[in-house]
Amino acid sequence: MVMPSASVHEQRLALKSVFVLIYNKQGKFLLQRRADNKALAPGMWDISAATHVGATEALEAAAERVLLKELNLSSVSLHYQKSQQEQIDDSTLWISLYSANIGSRSLTPNPEEVQDSLYVDAEELYSFYEHFPGMLTPVLTWAIEADIIFPKKT
Repeated sequence: MVMPSASVHEQRLALKSVFVLIYNKQGKFLLQRRADNKALAPGMWDISAATHVGATEALEAAAERVLLKELNLSSVSLHYQKSQQEQIDDSTLWISLYSANIGSRSLTPNPEEVQDSLYVDAEELYSFYEHFPGMLTPVLTWAIEADIIFPKKT
C-alpha cells in the first residue's frame, strides 16, 4: 500500500527522494523559495527541485516530473550524481541526486509550487546560509553543509 507523503513524514518513515540541482551558464545555482501554501517548509528557500519518488516510478522520471511541475522545465539533460541515505531533520531519506546545467534558458516557475527563484554563486550561497539560516529548508541546509551544491576542491 502506498501512503500519502504527509503520513510518511508524520510517522517518520523512510522516503525515496530525488533532488535536482540546476545551474545556469555562469555556473550559478538555482535556489527556489517554496510557495506559502506548501505543507512542509512554506515560504522557505530550498534546493532547485525535490520530490518523493512514486512506488513504481523510475528515479529519472521522478526528476523530470518535478522539474516540469515546479519549474516548467522539460527536455533537460540530467546527470546522475549519486545515491545515499541521509537523516535530514526528522526524516530518513534515500536520496538520488541529479544535476543539470540549463544554460541561458529562462524559467517560469509554477506559482502553486514556487513563489520566487534566484541564481547564486558559492559566495552568495554561503553568505545566505550564514546570515539567514532560519529561512532555509532542512534539505538546503544539509546540501550546503555536505558540500553538495558547490563541492570544495581538494
